[in-house]
Amino acid sequence: MRQGKMKWYNGKKCFGFVAPDTPNEAGNQDDVFVHASALHSADLRFLNEGDIITFDDEERNGKLSAINVKLVSRDEESARRFQERRSERRSQYGPRDGGGEKRGFLGGIFKKK
Repeated sequence: MRQGKMKWYNGKKCFGFVAPDTPNEAGNQDDVFVHASALHSADLRFLNEGDIITFDDEERNGKLSAINVKLVSRDEESARRFQERRSERRSQYGPRDGGGEKRGFLGGIFKKK
């Protein structure tokens, strides 16, 4: 397994890149693509910039992809900034209780209840 530091990960786009610390068997030390499916198989919801992970890589369509991802250490500062941005976005949209009038799906069109 190789170890590396997350350069970035976008949860909306479901991918990111990790900068490996050491080259692989072929001597390649390029950034490695990390897809959300690799995180799901490792029971991780997201990765932050600066998180340290271990991974195996495989070549797909001529590019390196991370598999068997495991989180070694979380970058707490990056995680704190992420939570702050998330709470700011949520506060812009107001409460999530679904307030306002209720609407329902009826006969192929939406009708007020």
